[in-house]
Amino acid sequence: PVFELPPPVLELRDACLNLGNRRVLKHCDLCLYPGEVLAIVGPSGAGKSSLLNVLSGRQAPSTCALFQLQGQDVRASEHHTVLQLRRRATGYVAQDAHQALDLHLSAAANIARRLFDLGLNHAGDALTQARSWIERLGLAPGRAHEPVIQFSGGMRQRIQIAAAMVHGPSVLFLDEPTSGLDSVAQAALIDILMQLKHERATSMLFVTHDLRLARLIADRALVMDQGRIVSEAVIDRLLTEPDHPTAQALVKAVL
Repeated sequence: PVFELPPPVLELRDACLNLGNRRVLKHCDLCLYPGEVLAIVGPSGAGKSSLLNVLSGRQAPSTCALFQLQGQDVRASEHHTVLQLRRRATGYVAQDAHQALDLHLSAAANIARRLFDLGLNHAGDALTQARSWIERLGLAPGRAHEPVIQFSGGMRQRIQIAAAMVHGPSVLFLDEPTSGLDSVAQAALIDILMQLKHERATSMLFVTHDLRLARLIADRALVMDQGRIVSEAVIDRLLTEPDHPTAQALVKAVL
């Protein structure tokens, strides 16, 4: 029998984005499948974070032919419906924790807050779930009620991941999740992402300039340059047979 791919959890067709008089995304197509980890790689200024912002709903595309999340048409649905769908179905990990966390709230409160946003109104249940994620991600349970500002960069990223995953989303977006971390914290974060990939079958879409990170956790990679997706390949093939000059330059830089 012919192997058929399941329906994508996220699909974008022919998306463009203009910021002012500059076109930062040009005719981008993308599918993300259930349980797949997809890396968006490319040089600085290629449009990686802009594409992630469009996909995660932080920025509306200027034009696109199709935009679906869990089979629902994001363009045709009411704003409130789409907002609820995104809150329920997705999580987002920013490059810098202060973009996503309230640094003056405790770790547990930051994580539980996501459940309150989704309508859980029992504080005890929310905190129990928050503590369970805190332990799962290797944070000392005794520190659950310390303000996030007292944690290191690596620990803040773990708290972000817990807050992004506590409600069981089907898609996790990550923007340069390991940048600014030392090598020990990077390795710990990669372990956590690998764990989520294997245990929870969460689809992940992450932006990175680091092909070594992509190689460790991605199934497939999109290469961007000047606002376009110029190459798409299974990660091993990208590393052994890069088919575009931008992809070749990225591979050469890590070898």
